[in-house]
Amino acid sequence: MPDIETILKHCLAILSKEYAVEEVDYLPDGDQRRDANVPVWKVTITAEAFGKTSDVDVFMAFPREFPYVMPWMIVPDSRFCYLPHISVKTRKLCLYEDGVVYDTTNIYGLIKDNIVKTRRWIELYSNQDNTEEYAKEIDSYWTEKYEYETELEPHWIYLGDIPEHTCELRGFTYHVDYIAKDDKYFDQYIVCGLDESEDILRNIKIGYKASRIPVLFIKSLRIPATPPYSLTGSKLLECIVEKEDKMACKRFLQKNHKGHILFPLGLEYMMGGVTVPNLNLYRKGYRPGTLKAIDVLTKLEYKNKYLVRIKSNIYDEKRMANRTAGELMKQHKYLIIGLGSVGSNLCYYLNGYNNASFALIDPESLTIDNLGRHLLGFNYVDQRKAHAVAEFLTHYRPDRKVTPIDKQIEEIPSEKINEASSIFLCTGDIMSEKWFLDKVLTKEIKIPSFIIWLEPYGVSGLMIYVNPDEEVTIKRLRTALDDSFLEFCLIDKSEYEEGEKLTHRDAGCNGQYALYSANDVTLFLSGIFPHIDRLINKQEETQIYQWVGNLEIAKQKGIKLVERAGGLSKNQLLKLPL
Repeated sequence: MPDIETILKHCLAILSKEYAVEEVDYLPDGDQRRDANVPVWKVTITAEAFGKTSDVDVFMAFPREFPYVMPWMIVPDSRFCYLPHISVKTRKLCLYEDGVVYDTTNIYGLIKDNIVKTRRWIELYSNQDNTEEYAKEIDSYWTEKYEYETELEPHWIYLGDIPEHTCELRGFTYHVDYIAKDDKYFDQYIVCGLDESEDILRNIKIGYKASRIPVLFIKSLRIPATPPYSLTGSKLLECIVEKEDKMACKRFLQKNHKGHILFPLGLEYMMGGVTVPNLNLYRKGYRPGTLKAIDVLTKLEYKNKYLVRIKSNIYDEKRMANRTAGELMKQHKYLIIGLGSVGSNLCYYLNGYNNASFALIDPESLTIDNLGRHLLGFNYVDQRKAHAVAEFLTHYRPDRKVTPIDKQIEEIPSEKINEASSIFLCTGDIMSEKWFLDKVLTKEIKIPSFIIWLEPYGVSGLMIYVNPDEEVTIKRLRTALDDSFLEFCLIDKSEYEEGEKLTHRDAGCNGQYALYSANDVTLFLSGIFPHIDRLINKQEETQIYQWVGNLEIAKQKGIKLVERAGGLSKNQLLKLPL
């Protein structure tokens, strides 16, 4: 196949018979930069525009990735800059939906289609009322930078539902360092809805030095129907429809002398806003107390000065659900007991549910020795595991309800345990498991539960699902636990000779057999998680699953295995008989 440069020259020769087209060595003013390796054509398109026939110059640039990306269609003529589907800043058209699939071998057809679509775009949008188009995609048009404006402030997040009436809101700001840019940071702004708790604010502010900011939401502020959407001080007040809201704006500015004003844009996921800078009320020619903030904004230097506009994304449970599963899942309340390698990493899996809360129980702190296979890393060393994992989960989702409890499970009242919808016992400790099953047998614990652990060297992993209503089966399990559940293990009972090896199967074990890798934990949890997913959504009979792990390592180290291990292979998942 000929190279792209040769194909483009051939296409240019054919198109020149139908259009006034030439290759040029420049691009019109804007953000697009001329690259010697980016061919540029100037195409003159004859079209009906604004009621009459016009010749419109269009620049067509072919980026290096062409034909796997579309050519740039750039219309520099200022008559068209406020039409739909064109960038005010770059004058680049958006002619195709994101993710469009096309034939990359038909280069001429692709070029011709872009030219034809550009002519249709000119004739359609220059000859009709586009108000509905702007309203439909207001998020794109609001974020444009219009003439004489400074850059829009994009680093705003609003937490919760959009208010139903004009009101002041809790807001704060803090510096965030760019990860990919040395010595660069941006100011992050957070605004909390009326129904959101202080817990969410606290979760977000962890690790930052935050400052309060004055914020007012104005329900009846209506931006112009068409762009440009630039707002001056006088225009801002004109856009407020309700008299009461205008008065609220005046009171807010008089009290704070500055502030941030948010307002609806007709979207569930975004709000607009402006920043009102510090208004100087003390100046020559005015007696102290006579100059009003609203007068400085609407009659003096800010009357015709453009305010910095705000784009505030909305973060709430509903939006997160719509952007993931499409709806809120069934509500889950997880109780995780033991936050070692298995319990902490299990939290990561369970955190995928968009409607879940966590109670985390572990009295211990994270040590250097834990880092090799724990969910958490170096920055959490010497922190209480329950609080550290809670912080990790709330950094991921600040609206997530997570309760850390740095106590032993035996210290927790049964009524608190029974608030959960599912319990996960991941201590790897025989005595904790005995206490737990005894409480289930006496009906003090009434919630479906999972007992989960890994054998030494990751030889196998086991998950026992306990239905609290099956008394006979639970008694059978309790008897098996008197022998440390060894009848379910793949390592032979004779290898468990020392008492401590039986008592601590997980991170607390002092023996060599406690070794297993982070990869073993991941493979084990990913193997059993489909069954966890099923069982937390629908209660079933008590059952046991065994993940088959590092049998070869056991053989290499001379660890005796039970007879049934002979026909097994790694990553098998078995349902064991009770």
